[in-house]
Amino acid sequence: MTDKKPEKMSVLSCHSSTWIEGNLLSLAQVRAVSEGQDVLVEKNQKLEVANCIAAMRSILNNKNKIATEKDLLAVHALMIKGLLPTARTGKYRIVQNYVVDARKRVIFTPPAPAKVSERMKDLFSWLKDNDQHPIVRSAVFHHEFLTIHPFVDGNGRVARAIAQWLLWERGIDPLVTLGLDDFFAQDRARYYDMIQQTRDMDGDYTHWVEYVAEGLRNSVQIVQSRIKEGSLKLAQTALTPKQEELVVLVEKHGVLGAAQICKEMKVNRARVNQLILPLVRSGLVVRTGAARAVRYRLSVK
Repeated sequence: MTDKKPEKMSVLSCHSSTWIEGNLLSLAQVRAVSEGQDVLVEKNQKLEVANCIAAMRSILNNKNKIATEKDLLAVHALMIKGLLPTARTGKYRIVQNYVVDARKRVIFTPPAPAKVSERMKDLFSWLKDNDQHPIVRSAVFHHEFLTIHPFVDGNGRVARAIAQWLLWERGIDPLVTLGLDDFFAQDRARYYDMIQQTRDMDGDYTHWVEYVAEGLRNSVQIVQSRIKEGSLKLAQTALTPKQEELVVLVEKHGVLGAAQICKEMKVNRARVNQLILPLVRSGLVVRTGAARAVRYRLSVK
C-alpha cells in the first residue's frame, strides 16, 4: 500500500501533469476520480486523469526500486491505456512525430523512429553508470527523454513521472517531489521554453538543472509551510480524547465518510457531527460533498 500523504499529494501532481498537456479537469474533479467517484466530463479527459493516477500509484508502490527500461514501458502502458490502440501502449513509436507550439508550428523534430530504441537503451545505460547528484540525473533524464520523444503519445506525462521515480529511488521524499508538476504547471510557458532553450544550447543542461532544482526548492518551502500551518492549527485547537482519536483515524485513511467514522469509532451519526464540526470550523478538517456523500479529510496535505 502507498503512504496516505504521498497518495494525497499525487492527486495534485496528476492534476498538474495532465493540465500541462491540456486536460481540463479541475483539482476537485481529479480528486473525485482518484476516490472512484463518477465525474460527468469528456470520456478521454477522465481516462487521462484515471490513467495518470494509476501510473503514479504504481510508481509509489515501487519507489525504492531501481527504475528500468521495462518499468518505463509498463508506466507508459498504464498512462495511455484505452487512449491508444493496444499495439502502441508500452511500445516505442514506429512513426515520426514532431513537437509543435501553440500555433501548431513545428519547433523540434525528434530522432527518426529507427533510432528510438537505441537512444533509449543508451539513456538507461547512462543512468546505470552515472553517479551524479540525484537532481542532476533526474533532470537530464527528463530532458533527454523529451528530446527522444519515444512514444506516439504520453511523452510529457511519462517523462515527469519517471523523473520523480529517479529521485525517489535515491531517497528523496515524494512529499517534496510531488510538488514539481505543480511548479511546472504554474508557469507552463516557462517549462516549455526551458526545454527548448536547452535544445538550442546543444545539450548544455546547466540552466535546465537549475530550473528543476528551483522547482524542488519551491516544493520544500511549500511542504515546510504546510507542516508549520498544521502544527499551529493543532496547537490552537483543544481536542478532546475522542476528537484526537477522530483526527488520527482521518489521517490514517486520508478521506472518510460519516458512515465509516461511525463504524470505526462505534458511535452514531449525531455524535460524529458533534465531534467533527468544531474541527471543521477551526480549519483542521475539511468537509466536502453533502448529505450522505459528505467526506472529511485533514486540511494539511
